[in-house]
Amino acid sequence: MPSFQVRTDQDELMDDFTIQDERLTDALEQLRPINQLLGGYATTMEVIAPFLRSQARSHPNQITRILDLGTGIGDFPEYIVRWAAAQSPAIDVEVIAIDANPVTVDYARSALQKRLPPELLSKIKVEVADALALPYTDDQFDLAIAAMFLHHFAHDNAVQIVRSMQRVSKHGILINDLHRHPFAYYGIYALTRLLPAAPMVRNDAPLSVLRGFKFPELKSIAESAGLINFSLKWRYAFRWVLNTVSNTI
Repeated sequence: MPSFQVRTDQDELMDDFTIQDERLTDALEQLRPINQLLGGYATTMEVIAPFLRSQARSHPNQITRILDLGTGIGDFPEYIVRWAAAQSPAIDVEVIAIDANPVTVDYARSALQKRLPPELLSKIKVEVADALALPYTDDQFDLAIAAMFLHHFAHDNAVQIVRSMQRVSKHGILINDLHRHPFAYYGIYALTRLLPAAPMVRNDAPLSVLRGFKFPELKSIAESAGLINFSLKWRYAFRWVLNTVSNTI
């Protein structure tokens, strides 16, 4: 039986950049339905949607720029630009989506080209970049987000990433990540075995929970990164939402 007292330091297979074949790409594809089923998109949009609406009202001719760290297959940027385009009137948004793995970036670009029409595809730029050394200037973006990403890092590196997110973002950051809890662990363990899941997903999904956070740990990361007036809330299913986003622009 795994321990839930402290975060595990065991690496996930997805963090092994030498894996470049269908083991990786199959897993990336399966993250999309998992995020849909377990509230990943809804949790993120709970914060982003009011901000985008407020920004559009206050600055109707201005593009809202979002940085997405650890984008994977680019499913969160895809969801955001589809949502923005469906508003009446449409909200003008641009997402810079980064991942440190060049193979993942290439696959994300290819997948987005297949899924998105040209007018929406042009609103997402997928780039190779290291979250521990963001190559962007201060306040270059309106928002910086990280969904299901921060748990890949130990405390000190997580603090560095959060601090950098705050540096490059004018209006705040949003982190959506996992709650380390037995129900979450055994739930995703069972789900990835009852349903046809890629081997990497079967290995990494329960391990991700063990790398997830309890409230004091994520609070400590936020405070160590110098965040002020942050919100830290629990959401379905076993997710923490840490954000500093104001809906008043």
